[in-house]
Amino acid sequence: MPLGLALLPLRLFLGATFVYAGVYKLSDAGFLHPGADTYIGDQLRGFASGTPGGPLLETFALPHPALAGVGVAVGEIVIGLLAVAGRFTRASAAAGFALSVLLFLTASWHTRPYFLGSDIVFAFAWLPFVLAGADGQPALDNHPRVVPPGPGITRRTAILQGLGAVAVAAGAITGLSLLFRGAVPAPARARVRPGGVPLADAASLAPGHAVRFTDPAGGGPALLIRSDDGGLTAFTATCTHAGCEVAFRRGEIRCPCHGARYDPATGEPTRGPAREPLTPIRVVERGGKIVAAG
Repeated sequence: MPLGLALLPLRLFLGATFVYAGVYKLSDAGFLHPGADTYIGDQLRGFASGTPGGPLLETFALPHPALAGVGVAVGEIVIGLLAVAGRFTRASAAAGFALSVLLFLTASWHTRPYFLGSDIVFAFAWLPFVLAGADGQPALDNHPRVVPPGPGITRRTAILQGLGAVAVAAGAITGLSLLFRGAVPAPARARVRPGGVPLADAASLAPGHAVRFTDPAGGGPALLIRSDDGGLTAFTATCTHAGCEVAFRRGEIRCPCHGARYDPATGEPTRGPAREPLTPIRVVERGGKIVAAG
């Protein structure tokens, strides 16, 4: 089998996956809704925290999270459509490679060990198409009617026609994704009160609510939770999967970046991709105050 043809399944997989990733984001009811579990602003803050690509996100993405989120989603759709069609294959692969590297330096940076993060794998999967394009594969780049060998069509005309077709397709997919997005209302934010030592007034923390505070020992974000039966638990608020800050919403500890969830009673993960529990913090109720007990 020719080497180029052997790479065809990988090209189709990458293209289809990027289209799906863009559609998935745009069709998510909470993606652009502040306070939702999957709000892009919360994801970007988690991605920027302590990562090499953080300054880039803080400069360009965090000031306009909705615009950045829609831009990435539409970009993924365009990259995916071009890859599947095999048009401007090198350019689309280079864009996919760059986006994957950026995600590796932000979204996946805290994933340990590194091979559990998918973005570095996507980056290297795009690389053969950056180097060789769609040579030897069924692709519009190799079709004589699209890129004729003779003077039948200019390069400028071919580029404009190809980009125009992709723009129309990307616009249609984006519109359908937004049209059919779920109508699920975003959940209300859990009540958050200023933290510190003591952590909170005992009377101010109602059952089923949580308080965000700064861990006195480690200095990082932490959560103090009062269960429905009045019990108290506290955990570090850093997701053990990729280091994003978690929050208490709808009776669970949830990560906005990749959807991990934790049991608020034990800190154990109840839904992937996280595998390790949150670190517990011992707290006691004393003299009308809730304090960290070491």
